[in-house]
Amino acid sequence: MKKMSKIMVFEPTDPNLGPEVTLETETSRKSFRLPRSAKANEQAPLAIESFAQDPERYAELMERIEQYLLGFKDESSQE
Repeated sequence: MKKMSKIMVFEPTDPNLGPEVTLETETSRKSFRLPRSAKANEQAPLAIESFAQDPERYAELMERIEQYLLGFKDESSQE
């Protein structure tokens, strides 16, 4: 495996495009664009205490996290 010498991430000026990531080794470079979230209209969660948030919104976010982690656990057990 080649050792990464540089990783760069650029946020595009066009809001329809996702971030551009460039990975660089001693002998090569690879650039690709990450996709934008399908839920761009959704407000990003805040990194604050749970009691400072709307309880229903907090419960919804925690449910989504739980479903994500359960899916991740199922995928790793199949390997």
